[in-house]
Amino acid sequence: MAQFTTLSSAGTAAIILNPVAKSTTVLMTNPASGTASVEVTLDDPTIVGGPSLTWALLSSAAQMISSNATGSVLYTVLGPIGGVRINASSNAGGGTFTLKALQSVIA
Repeated sequence: MAQFTTLSSAGTAAIILNPVAKSTTVLMTNPASGTASVEVTLDDPTIVGGPSLTWALLSSAAQMISSNATGSVLYTVLGPIGGVRINASSNAGGGTFTLKALQSVIA
């Protein structure tokens, strides 16, 4: 079953994932006027007392979701990741960003 989160203003919203899954497919939808990016972490958020999470842009996802683009983007990460998040810098139209993640334990 896919996990999801939504964001209706500027800021971040994260999904914590199983860090041993072999692949993750990420789908993000954009409201009519907003700017956001998709970020991932390789850190394991389930380790108590572990390092703080470090977030990085998913591949070449910079400005893939912008005020000029509506609709959805789809990424497949062929390796383990600990989490994925929306990082929205603006949401002028008041719509809702939606981020979904579906993981696979086999390649």
